[in-house]
Amino acid sequence: MTLVLRTDALSRVYPSGEGQVLALSPFTHTFSQGLTAVVGPSGSGKSTLLNLLAGFDTPSGGRVLVGETDLTHLSEAQRADFRLSHYGFVFQNHNLVSMLTAQENIEFPLTLAGVPPRERRDRALALLSQVGLERRAAHLPHQLSGGEAQRVALARALVRDPDIVLADEPTGNLDSHSGERVLELLLAPARAGRTVILITHDREVAARADHTLHVKDGVVTAAEG
Repeated sequence: MTLVLRTDALSRVYPSGEGQVLALSPFTHTFSQGLTAVVGPSGSGKSTLLNLLAGFDTPSGGRVLVGETDLTHLSEAQRADFRLSHYGFVFQNHNLVSMLTAQENIEFPLTLAGVPPRERRDRALALLSQVGLERRAAHLPHQLSGGEAQRVALARALVRDPDIVLADEPTGNLDSHSGERVLELLLAPARAGRTVILITHDREVAARADHTLHVKDGVVTAAEG
């Protein structure tokens, strides 16, 4: 059963030289299964929201709840373990480990989880085939195109069949063909009932989402879908 992700009066305030900056106003929302696009101008609070949802950042107020687990009550080590078990991440610049091959990068979360070597290899190779990169398994990140590297990053995010996938502008640096392929791959877990949250500036990408959140000046201004 997929875990439900929700926020309860979640907020974030950062100190500044002149006092405080409100990065995210109190925000209560239940993220439905499927693909949610988070859209808004640069500096609007989108990445702050994503970091709070992942437990990378600590809220100034409110809570992030995944199922019955309150991330704000977990220690940093406990949050890391929880992310490993339940989250998958896709970053704008893929964040692959430069010294690991494509296959090894995909296997990496499984290695951390203590999965046996043969199972790691089989699952990584299956995902490489799924993203159309089975012939690039032994290539290092610098030997891959931008679109290929992002597909490897996506395979890494999905290798543990996470309940929640968070993606920060995963198509932002890609050409239209590569971006479409990455989007289709993100839509697959969304169609399978997972919760996928995607930050994007691309209106065409947002139009493909099941749900949309509009964020401006740290405030969620609308929710559709």
